[in-house]
Amino acid sequence: MEKIISFDSGTTNTKVFLFSINGKLLKNFSTPTGISFPQPLFAEQNCNDWIGTIIRGIRNVGDSSVRGISGSFQGGTFVLLDKHLKPLVPAITWLDNRSRDIASDFVKKYGEDFFYRKTGYVPRGWSCLFNLLWIKKFKPEVFRKIARISFVADYVNYFFTGNFALDHTSAAITTLYNLEKKQWDEELLEIAGIKKQMLGEIVQASDVIGRLKKNTAKTIGLEAGIPVFAGGHDQYCASFGAGAAKTNRILVSCGTAWVLLATTSKIIFDPQRQFCPGPHVKKNLYGLMYAISNGGIIYDWGRKIFSCEFDSFKEPSGIIIAPEFNTGNGAILNLNFSTNSHQILQAIVECLCFQVRKCLERVEEILPSGEKMKKIVMIGGATRNPLVAKLLASITGRNVIVPEISEAAGFGAMKLTTSGEVCEENIPAKLFSVNRRLHHKYQHLYHCYTGLKISIL
Repeated sequence: MEKIISFDSGTTNTKVFLFSINGKLLKNFSTPTGISFPQPLFAEQNCNDWIGTIIRGIRNVGDSSVRGISGSFQGGTFVLLDKHLKPLVPAITWLDNRSRDIASDFVKKYGEDFFYRKTGYVPRGWSCLFNLLWIKKFKPEVFRKIARISFVADYVNYFFTGNFALDHTSAAITTLYNLEKKQWDEELLEIAGIKKQMLGEIVQASDVIGRLKKNTAKTIGLEAGIPVFAGGHDQYCASFGAGAAKTNRILVSCGTAWVLLATTSKIIFDPQRQFCPGPHVKKNLYGLMYAISNGGIIYDWGRKIFSCEFDSFKEPSGIIIAPEFNTGNGAILNLNFSTNSHQILQAIVECLCFQVRKCLERVEEILPSGEKMKKIVMIGGATRNPLVAKLLASITGRNVIVPEISEAAGFGAMKLTTSGEVCEENIPAKLFSVNRRLHHKYQHLYHCYTGLKISIL
């Protein structure tokens, strides 16, 4: 039986999977990826760890009948290489914010719309563009030696094939890519002070970018010559793997942050610049992405503080929570002497669902006339508790689909190699329908929540 190896090269973990050609998970392996914070605002990695964790993973799940390799990758993290392809400094991750002052100055100079209409982002201190300018300003001796700027995707793909190649979804989050031209943006490269030759080749996520090199094959224990596919950005791979890569569907990925990714038929720019458009790993489709930063982290905070679990509910809690705890603007309202810890934890889940609903309404305001987000596809840690999906359906007024796959990004990366041989309709999934009685009851609480956020922020 032919098999596929896929992997998810994340910020804090690398996961490697062995799938059968029909999509059955046969083996998996997970190992931490190191990250360091050497000083305030800095967040760095050793690029050798990207490779080392993948080597360990493939050695643990590898098989003689593997017919292809494909990956999903964290976005925005990059390493500067010299002419010998050796790292000049530690890799700078998307969590790094060292260039926030430079970013602020340049965004003021050019205007938010200048960057947003090119890249789909209003770049801040996490942006590769401005981190390059930080290096140029504070480490000019390093900047002069840069021969290549390599992101996780093309760095790993070079290890496999000898070709620096990354797909459009990985290129788009670099803030050096022009969405409409589908190529590196010459004007942004000029601002950064770099040349296009320093960057990887941009290809489709499902393209074969080369064959597994002999020395790499020996290192990881596979046959040389296996085709290696470009792979894609982790959230877009997760959308594809979870069956959300269809218009009228939105992915809600519930991790430390809750990430929303709506699938659209064309590039759509948000006049308020809240949602970030980008190409999808699935050809001829696009996405609109938004991150709820206080997602799973505020739920974990509630479980820890109140020493309880969200294990039952019958009615709305009546409590309103503004979840902006990371900025010091968080608030809990409508408490009384009968309030208990379980109700507050329920209210935390409700506020997350309110945020999703608010985002859905915003997406539908900017979609072409008549298009609606009819179904929510939910993945991530929160799906382990079915009550969260039930609440999400009733608060948003949309059915929630929870596919029975534990690693959507890795599964999506695998699907890129199969040319449609894996039919997503055959993937088991649970459906959580809208409870119309609860939906009606939550209307008032939802409007109170939106009013509270406006008054606080």
